[in-house]
Amino acid sequence: MKKALLILALSFTVLLAAVGCNSDNTLKIWVGSESEAFYTEKMVEYVTEYNNTHDEEFPYEVVVSGVDTGTAASTFLDDTEAGADIFTVAHDNLGKLIAGSSSIAPITSAALLAQIDADNPDSFKDVIKGTVDGTTYTFGIPYIAQSLVLYYNTSYITAEQAETWEGILAAAKAANKQALSLTGTDGFNNSFLLLATDATDHSTSLELYTDGVQENCFATGDDTIAKLKWGQSFFLDANGAKKPSESGWEVEISDEKSISVIGGAWHFSAAQAALGENLGITTLPTFTLTEDDAYGTAVAGTVYKSGSFADTKMFVMKKNSERAEYLEDILLFLSSTAVQEESFEAVQNLPAYKNAATEFEAFQEDTLEADLASAQVEMFSWGIPQPFGFSSRFNTYFYSKGAPELILAILENAENAYSTDQDIYDQMVEIQSIWTTGLKLE
Repeated sequence: MKKALLILALSFTVLLAAVGCNSDNTLKIWVGSESEAFYTEKMVEYVTEYNNTHDEEFPYEVVVSGVDTGTAASTFLDDTEAGADIFTVAHDNLGKLIAGSSSIAPITSAALLAQIDADNPDSFKDVIKGTVDGTTYTFGIPYIAQSLVLYYNTSYITAEQAETWEGILAAAKAANKQALSLTGTDGFNNSFLLLATDATDHSTSLELYTDGVQENCFATGDDTIAKLKWGQSFFLDANGAKKPSESGWEVEISDEKSISVIGGAWHFSAAQAALGENLGITTLPTFTLTEDDAYGTAVAGTVYKSGSFADTKMFVMKKNSERAEYLEDILLFLSSTAVQEESFEAVQNLPAYKNAATEFEAFQEDTLEADLASAQVEMFSWGIPQPFGFSSRFNTYFYSKGAPELILAILENAENAYSTDQDIYDQMVEIQSIWTTGLKLE
């Protein structure tokens, strides 16, 4: 209670730092809604420290607001003048933000660039850059990592069974339950089969905009067809996987109609509320091809590990902000490893810095939060960052031009139209065309 009152008092001090100010004297920061209170507190700390170490008080009122990360880029672009000085986006939104002459500013601070380079894995450093007028700049500052994991009901599924979809399906059959609920049928939440890789060497023939080139997509490899054949049998099984019902995955899990769900850290609170002490968390399971699933070089007995997009959420800055001289120092503080660790402990935001798995003590604790963090970190070995930030078209083509619906049609064998290998192959040709052109084949 004392801490809350102190924060309130300090917040009031921050507001008074710009006595008589108008809206032009407001420095706006957007973060995910779940993080608003935490980053409000951190900015109170920042302003207090600034006031203690400078001859003048911080000249702006700082307002931290919770904005949906998935729509923040579009919200900003709808009215950049009213948009935040600093805001959070998933890295795959970079393309739309730098289209044309760019709506966001590149990082120029040597200290911030050095921190970004020292703290982040190469996979993140590759997706926070963009090219404007022939010059490549660093635009994003990673501070949260995320990947999909498995939440499961431990009263029906053992830890050993949770390692494979076959084990989970066996548990579902024994209890006459549904093996898996999806949180969504979009190309992100239903990506576990498409992004699956060989469990022995992580190999896959799948290509998604390799090297940032629009034409570099490939969806008809033998392994891709075989994985979708296996997925179809999993979805068509009476106790297998199902797309969300009208009641939603939370109700399906809570009512024990379904015994597992694929989700992200943002689903943790709902999963915990649904399952309570019966909540288990682990990496996405493996599956093994049968004779019925085999296709070409993808032979029976091959084991695949379900995949995930393994992404970063990053801070970016408004271009030509009137408060620009202060933004990079704020970002140096907010993206530091210390604040990333505090963010995890407060709201379970997974740190983005590269050595968090071994250096951050909270990951070693016997808690569900630590299980969630460890599972996400391990999934980074079985996933890829969404490769859509190079161009605004990539994100649209992959998610919004009908490809996810075509994949679901294969898995559900819609209208019995995908019963043969050739049917599935032809559908993947259509999907590949959508990824590269935004259009189905004529």
